[in-house]
Amino acid sequence: MPDPLPLPPLAMRVVVGPTDPESFDNPSGTPIYAPFGLPLEAYESVFDFGCGCGRQARQLLQQTPRPRRYVGIDINREMVEWCRANLSPVDRNFQFHHHDVYSPTYGAHNTLRLAEPFPVEDHAFSLVLAHSVFTHLYQAQTDYYLHEIARILRPGGLAFTTWFFFDRRGFPFLGEGRACLFVDDTDPAMAVIYDREWLIEAVRRAGLSVKYTEPPTVPGHQWTVFLTPRSPGAVDWFPLGDEGAEWLCGATTRPIAAARPGARVVAPKPTDNADGTAAPGWPQPPRLEGPLAELAALRRTWSGRLWLAAKAAARRLRR
Repeated sequence: MPDPLPLPPLAMRVVVGPTDPESFDNPSGTPIYAPFGLPLEAYESVFDFGCGCGRQARQLLQQTPRPRRYVGIDINREMVEWCRANLSPVDRNFQFHHHDVYSPTYGAHNTLRLAEPFPVEDHAFSLVLAHSVFTHLYQAQTDYYLHEIARILRPGGLAFTTWFFFDRRGFPFLGEGRACLFVDDTDPAMAVIYDREWLIEAVRRAGLSVKYTEPPTVPGHQWTVFLTPRSPGAVDWFPLGDEGAEWLCGATTRPIAAARPGARVVAPKPTDNADGTAAPGWPQPPRLEGPLAELAALRRTWSGRLWLAAKAAARRLRR
């Protein structure tokens, strides 16, 4: 009988969400997204954007068939090191990398930058996972990482993403170009809520289309959106206007729905898309702004002062 897979310590499980061991296990070996009807070939090569302490990786290691390649990245260095030490030895094709991007809550000691390219080659993955990732990213970061997902997905590949949604027209005080609501004043990215219309436009700009959308089982919670590389004539299965409005956060064009058990919702009707072509080129990582830019300047200033002080002290010692 094979040795059981190590379970992440409770302190790490608390950070990523559910703490019960069952949320990290897959004893039956069932493909982990079987309820969504993903074909088995979708699991051939998996990129896990925000792998945390290995919840999906641990389930995929128990899955039949197991992915031939898995790459997980996360901004929490300690969790990545735990995965390397405890999960990679089970299958050396499961690799984990620290994504050195700043977050006041999850990556406070990282380099002060808002985005970095994924450390993998183009068109290499059949499945990209971004579970509870875009719910913690700023608007410019989301725009950038949607392009990165488009870059690494194979033709016909899928990206599993989750989102909080609202309709901007219910918040007329938002300035032009603003598409997000925030719920925390010390770390705005603790939970980020996106305007639906902005999201579908950003998806199209990135060269992606919406394969399927499922509302949450509790109004205002996370929606599931499957993305795929865009092709000419693609149709986006994404609800806008009155459709699905009762499942949004905050003010909507329809009364908010009552919470219900986790029953599946029929896919929304398709909406007309743009011309189906991707914007040329890739955006640069967003620049630091506001408090982050000030903090970066402060760190550079103090780093320079410490270097000068050390140099002066060395001169004094030589004398």
